[in-house]
Amino acid sequence: MKKFLTLLGVSLLTTGYITAQIPDAANSSDILLQMKKLQVLGSVLYIAAHPDDENTRLLAWLSKDKLYRTGYLSLTRGDGGQNLIGDEQGIELGLIRTQELLAARRVDGADQFFSRAYDFGFSKTTAEALKFWNEQKILSDVVWIIRKYQPDIIITRFPEDKRAGHGQHSASAVLAHMAFSAAADPKQFPEQFAYGVRPWQASRLFWNNYNFGNINTIRDDQLKIEVGGFNPLVG
Repeated sequence: MKKFLTLLGVSLLTTGYITAQIPDAANSSDILLQMKKLQVLGSVLYIAAHPDDENTRLLAWLSKDKLYRTGYLSLTRGDGGQNLIGDEQGIELGLIRTQELLAARRVDGADQFFSRAYDFGFSKTTAEALKFWNEQKILSDVVWIIRKYQPDIIITRFPEDKRAGHGQHSASAVLAHMAFSAAADPKQFPEQFAYGVRPWQASRLFWNNYNFGNINTIRDDQLKIEVGGFNPLVG
C-alpha cells in the first residue's frame, strides 16, 4: 500500500506539471501572424525600471504590426509599489506584478525579461538607486540579456536625468546606455561567454519620450511614429 501511494503521488505531481505546461490554443490570426514573422529579422529590446513603465502600445505595434521580435526588460518586479486592492507587499507584491507583466505580454506579443534589481520604493536620485542595486551586478544582468536576445534596437522609457521623476527610472536609462556599449566589449563580463553568449552591438539606442503629468519631453524635431492604426489580423 505504501508503494502504491508513493507511485500515485508521483503520478499526480507529474500530471499536474504536464497540465500546467499546456499553452493556449492559437487561433487562425495568431498562426498567420507567426508565419509572417518568419520573414522579418528585426528585433527590439525596451528597457525600463518597473512593471507598468513600458509603453504597451509601442510594444504591440513593434511586435504585431512591424512583426519585429520584441522584448521588455523590467529591471525590477515592482516589489516596492503600492497595493490598493490587497494586503500583499514587498516580495509578494512583486510576484503579483510579475504575473501582470506576463499576462500583458500575452496580449502585446512581446517577450518579458527581469534583472535581479529589487524595487525598494521611491528613490530621489540615480546614484541612490545604483548604489542600492549594486550597479555592476545589475549592469551585468542587462548586458547578459542584450547578448542573449541580440536586439538590433534598444529603447529606454526614461531619460538619464531628473526629468525621469524617480531615481530608479533614471537609473534604468543609465544602465541601458552603459550596457549598450558594454555588451559589445569582450572585456566586460567575459565570464558570460562560458554560457553560450557572445559580444553583441545593437545598432541604435533610442529614448521613448513622453508627456505625463507635469513633465513633457516631446519636441517638434523628434521622430514621431503613429502606433494607433488598425491591424486586420489583431484589430
